[in-house]
Amino acid sequence: MPHLSALSSKYEAQGIKVVVVDVTGRKELTDKVAADASYPGPVLLDDKGFSRTEYKIMATPTTFVVDPSGRMVFKHVGYDPGMEKMYEKEIDLLLARKTT
Repeated sequence: MPHLSALSSKYEAQGIKVVVVDVTGRKELTDKVAADASYPGPVLLDDKGFSRTEYKIMATPTTFVVDPSGRMVFKHVGYDPGMEKMYEKEIDLLLARKTT
């Protein structure tokens, strides 16, 4: 099983993206949290509040799994160690659906 930070690169060739959004607006905090938690890349810092107003993202981190067509298919608020297993299962289900 890949570490959470490796998920994005593992599935990139199949067109799957794993994106983390940080709505704190504080780059120094974002950098520290991203390094400590080893989130999949990229961690997008919203320092203008756009995510809150346009997409109603209120918590950091909020992680999205994006399919090859650009559709956000899974959304997760928060992070706990071990969540990478759940992300990987979701991505594998998404890829299985794509091939059937």
